[in-house]
Amino acid sequence: MGTIINQKGYVENGQFGGAASITGSNPIGALPFTAGGLYVGQVGTLVAQTIDGSLVSFVSASGFIPGIFTAVSSSSTCGSIVALK
Repeated sequence: MGTIINQKGYVENGQFGGAASITGSNPIGALPFTAGGLYVGQVGTLVAQTIDGSLVSFVSASGFIPGIFTAVSSSSTCGSIVALK
């Protein structure tokens, strides 16, 4: 996939095709789609499930978290989580 430049001259990454604001669920439940990364707006611990079913914890998570995620747990203490398509 090559670089895409829009009408305003911004370089776009065609990998991300949308996003959804999410909250964790307990027991851990599926995201509305498989996310190609998560964005955390408020610092805290992020507990998420990867595409292979592994649970991972990111302590003091903030900003963009790369990975392929299928779920976020309600035991996460961070806030303003956005799943990127």
